[in-house]
Amino acid sequence: MKIADVHAHIFPDALAEKATHSISAFYGTSEPPRPASLSQLLSEHREAQITCGIVCNSATSPSQVRHINDFLAGAVRECPQYIGFGSVYPGMPGVEEELDRMLELGLRGVKIHPDFQHLAIDDPTGVETYRAIAKRNLPVLFHMGDARSDLSSPERLLNLMRQVPDLRPIAAHFGGWQTWQHAYEHPLPDPVVYDTSSTTPLVSREFILRMLDRYGEDRMLFGTDFPMWKPAEMVAQFRALGLGKETEEKIFYNNFAKYFGI
Repeated sequence: MKIADVHAHIFPDALAEKATHSISAFYGTSEPPRPASLSQLLSEHREAQITCGIVCNSATSPSQVRHINDFLAGAVRECPQYIGFGSVYPGMPGVEEELDRMLELGLRGVKIHPDFQHLAIDDPTGVETYRAIAKRNLPVLFHMGDARSDLSSPERLLNLMRQVPDLRPIAAHFGGWQTWQHAYEHPLPDPVVYDTSSTTPLVSREFILRMLDRYGEDRMLFGTDFPMWKPAEMVAQFRALGLGKETEEKIFYNNFAKYFGI
């Protein structure tokens, strides 16, 4: 069975250990004992029998954007089994030019983390950025959910979609990390698809099955949120849901292949 991981973060080797510490501190989780580097991801994906997916990163300021996109473009040139999702800071100067440069570099989507970036999904300063992204038909992987704020709530994404109806959002973490009940009560419409990352270790099987039933298995993509969790453990936890071979194949790979035209 093929497996694609649509949600993995990687950083340059010099920053990979520090990035892992920062991510763990932000989420209040126990620190993963390894760096968030491309080589580490490759090793852990081999262990989990994951053969492809998305690598990404989120700029927390406009000054980081160009360096992040250069790094991710280099990573996918080295490992073409991955699709690179670059980063922009919504509302930053020169965003149209950077989006065009991302396309030239071979990046095929955008990762946005409203809580890291301290900017709500529907902040008015970012709407033109999302219009520019939609104009280029680039999907956007949004971190969704945080019990400490509503910057990445489903209501905010829905409000943005009303203003930018051509946007192609991927709602991470079943649409609401730490706020799964709220996300369940506010399902997002097409064309939103969801990913499964950072959920199976924290949410009951019964509730995950309810979310899958409500959102629809055809709109789910498997993700690990590396380095937050070990990919092999995430694969095992997803298989333990007992969804059946056809549903597993859809969520592990077939929906990904269809979404990206592979």
